[in-house]
Amino acid sequence: MIGLDTTAIIDFFKGDGSLKRVLDDLDEGLVLNRISYLEVMFGIKSSKETHKREEDFYDEFFRSLLVLELDDKSSKESSRILEKLEDRGKIIGLFDCTIAGIFLSNGVNKILTRNEKHFENIPGLKVVSY
Repeated sequence: MIGLDTTAIIDFFKGDGSLKRVLDDLDEGLVLNRISYLEVMFGIKSSKETHKREEDFYDEFFRSLLVLELDDKSSKESSRILEKLEDRGKIIGLFDCTIAGIFLSNGVNKILTRNEKHFENIPGLKVVSY
C-alpha cells in the first residue's frame, strides 16, 4: 500500500499529468488518512458555489478508498516522529507529522506526495514524488 498525501489528493482532483503518470505505473493499492480529509475541507469555502463540486469529489474519493483514522497508536507514532525531527532540527508541520504517523502505525511505509521535503527526513517512510 502507498499512502496519498494531501497534495496528491488535490492534484488528483485537478488532473495533474505528472501524478497520473506515477499512478499509472504503480502496482500497489492506495490508502488515505483522515487528516488529509480535514486539510482539503479547510480549503473549501462553503459560500462558493464552485467549491460544491470539489467537496462532492473529495467526499466520493474518500468513500472509495480505505481511510486510516487517527487513533491512540498513530497519535503516539506522530509524537515520536515530531520529537525525532525536532532533535535533528528538521521541523515540519504537525499535520504532516500526523499523516506520517497514521501511515507508519498502520504499516504503510510509502507516501506519494509533491512535497518531498516535508516527508524525506521521517525514518521508515519512503517518499514517492512526482
